[in-house]
Amino acid sequence: MSRLLIASLDRFGPLRDGVRERLAACDQKAETFEPGQVIFAAGARSKLRLLARGLAIKVAVLPEGGRQIFAVAVPGDLIDLAGLFVGCDHEVRALGPCEVRSLSSGDVRALLQDHPSLVAALCRAVLTEARIQRNWMVSLGRRSAAARTANLLCEVYWRQKALALAGDGRCALPAVQSDIADALGLSAIHIHRVLRTLRDEGLATLRNGALHIQDWERLAALGAFDPDVLRPQCDPESAGGVYRAMAGQTA
Repeated sequence: MSRLLIASLDRFGPLRDGVRERLAACDQKAETFEPGQVIFAAGARSKLRLLARGLAIKVAVLPEGGRQIFAVAVPGDLIDLAGLFVGCDHEVRALGPCEVRSLSSGDVRALLQDHPSLVAALCRAVLTEARIQRNWMVSLGRRSAAARTANLLCEVYWRQKALALAGDGRCALPAVQSDIADALGLSAIHIHRVLRTLRDEGLATLRNGALHIQDWERLAALGAFDPDVLRPQCDPESAGGVYRAMAGQTA
């Protein structure tokens, strides 16, 4: 986990002042989760959690039981940044089988006090998340159902491709239609119609937990997809290092 965590933070760094050595020396916990299982609930004690494998979703649960999915996490993502600084008001669930690595809140607080470069990296990570959130808000408020869906599919594919987890228009997306509906503020019936249209027009197909984009240019144009929204604040070339670190990670 140390190598993956350091590579993930380095996207927003660079890390300095011996912070890599301190991170490598921290006790780290590994947990696995099944599809749909809660990784952490609203109000959970803060840790620094890193998604090592699989996809996860961030979910706001309404009092009457409804939910709004407002983010998708991919390997290398720090999935509870807000909870490090303020009370967490949402839950994170595994979209498919997941592995999560974590550092204790005490270790994180000590690191933040001693290493300004880590504070700066986490601040940039929060800003990157906020930029992605603004794009989701634009989708919910101003894009058509087809454009919302296209933009989301492009995001999920592009982010996994940047980590060498996708290629040739194919990637994992173990989501059912109700998941996509809850992410895009639409009904499951509406999503079914949109996905059928995308399939029939030769743009994209979602089946059995896998996304196949047949025509990237048309799908990206339909969703007004801008990859710059997703890029970290710092060195874009380091993103590929996250997956390379993950492939050879040590406990």
